[in-house]
Formats: sequence, C-alpha cells, structure tokens
Amino acid sequence: MPAITSDNSLYMLAEPFRQAWSEVLSQAFGSACNVSMSSETTSPPSEAEPVSFGITAAGGLAGSATIYLTKSEALALAQKLLSEAQDPAAEFKPSHKQAIEDLARKFVQHASAALAPRFAGVALQLNPSDNPVPQGALILLSADAAGGPLTVRLSLAPEMLASIPAPAAQTAASVPEGPASQSPDNNLDLLLGVDLNLTLRFGQRTLTLREIMELSSGSIIELDRQVQEPADLLLGDRLIAKGEVVIVDGNYGLRITEVSDAQAGIERMHMAAR
Repeated sequence: MPAITSDNSLYMLAEPFRQAWSEVLSQAFGSACNVSMSSETTSPPSEAEPVSFGITAAGGLAGSATIYLTKSEALALAQKLLSEAQDPAAEFKPSHKQAIEDLARKFVQHASAALAPRFAGVALQLNPSDNPVPQGALILLSADAAGGPLTVRLSLAPEMLASIPAPAAQTAASVPEGPASQSPDNNLDLLLGVDLNLTLRFGQRTLTLREIMELSSGSIIELDRQVQEPADLLLGDRLIAKGEVVIVDGNYGLRITEVSDAQAGIERMHMAAR
C-alpha cells in the first residue's frame, strides 16, 4: 500500500480517523495526545483471540472498517484507561474489553463528525459483537499517551476505499477549458451586454394602509418633489443619475444633468478594462 501523504486520495479518508483517535485519547487521558499514522504493508500479528471491532458506514461513505489490537496491545491500553499498573502478565478481563469498547465507540462518534465535511451524510456504527479480520488498506495509528506508546491498527475495506472521490486536482484537470477561463476583460465585456431595467422616479410619498385603501379613480397624490427639481434614474434601488424630464416622439425621456458616483464607478471600471 502506498504511503499516506496529503497529495493522495487515501489521506482524505485516513486523516479524519487519525484526528478522531487523537481527540478521543486526549479526552481519555486529560492531556494533548498526538497521533501519527502510517501505512502497514504486512498483515497484523495473528492471534487466537485478538481484540477487534467492526465499523460499518452509511450515507456518503460505504463499506466497512476494522479496529484491531493484539491481546498485549489491548491489555496495555485498558490498563491505562482504568488507571491500573502496567502488567503484561495480567489477565485480560471483561472489564478491560469493556473499557476499550467504550473508547472505540467514542472514536467512531468523533470519526463520523470528522468525516462529515468530506462525505456528506456519513454515519458510522460500531459493531462490538463482531470479530472481523482486517482487510484492505491497513493503517497504523501510533500515539504516546499516559507515559507509554499506544498502537492501534485500522483497516479500511475495499468498498470503503472505493467511496473516496477522485482528487480535486485530477478532476479539475479533466475539465476542458470553457468560457470561465476567459480573461477578466472578456468577462467584463460579456457583462456589459446584459440588459438591465431602469426606473425613472419623479418623486415619492409615504401613505398609510388606510389612505391606500381609500384611493379611487381621480384621487391625487402629492409627491415630495417640486416640478423644477430633477427626476431620479434608478438601477434597481440604486440612484445612478438625475436629469430633466423631456418628451421624445410622444414618449417620456430624461436629459441627464448629473451622474452619480455609482454610474461613474461603472464607467471607470469599463475604461480600465479596455
């Protein structure tokens, strides 16, 4: 299996698991715990009774994964969790397995949250009754917590690996250049050809709902502007110019007498693009 680096697709899946394991151990031992990850090319040590849990994925991520510890690794971890003295010769009790299962359940919860931004709707579930055999990509999660090293193996089944999307760089490279790759000047020229609706405002007036309901044919509304005052030319709700109202071939028109800062800014932008 290739090394796990930030420039390959496996990192997208493995990094959230590493982050989750670091968070869970930090909470369990009350101090920051850094976790490193590496790919393991050999199968995990074969034991008659390893401690392993299955993880199933649903939503934006499919397939399964396996948390795998040898009996000695599981005993060392459980003794740390239960604040017991480190004794490799001690019996591995049900309380030890329960402590690891509780930690694994928290690990799965944190991993679901860490994977969510990359795999929408992802949901992971721990299957403590399973005793799965690791398969697929094997990742070694190594930490130094509570005064000693901790090692956990995480295997990602082929179905889960198949859920990893293509790297963004490869996706972008496969998309042919189109209009979006045009220069800013060309883009501005395209925008300058867009039709926009202008509004001529002679004035305005605020009325109550009662006054509006009392309007009828022949009612006169007095506006807040004198006849000799210039009318407003609006683009949406933005004032772009003022001028005198004229009649052109029987239609209203506007002779511009004043250009607002907004209109001047548009003109300067267009001239700069040229």
